[in-house]
Amino acid sequence: MENKIKFTAFDEGLVIKISGELDSMKTMTYRDKIHREMIKLGPRMLLFDFKDLQFIDSSGIGLILGRFNEIDKIGGVVGITGLNDYSRKIFQITGILQIIEEYQSTAQFKKKARINL
Repeated sequence: MENKIKFTAFDEGLVIKISGELDSMKTMTYRDKIHREMIKLGPRMLLFDFKDLQFIDSSGIGLILGRFNEIDKIGGVVGITGLNDYSRKIFQITGILQIIEEYQSTAQFKKKARINL
């Protein structure tokens, strides 16, 4: 699967879909792209869609936590969707699912996140 990142904006929010691998080779590039989108849109809700994610390493975990910290500072909400068994296990081991909620769909995130703003 090809490595790529795709952004979809919605009211006060941004969905970030990452496909392929999220490793040290891609993290710096993706961090810059995400930063530019966040500056441009100023989202208060951020959803990472990992449906097509095949691999993630510690630098990818750091990328997610860094964006969580940015959104948390402004009182926003961050979520994760589309976890497969592999990525869910990584997120459980690292403790990310204790601070960032997992959602079953983008629609569920949009509905619940607006309530929590």
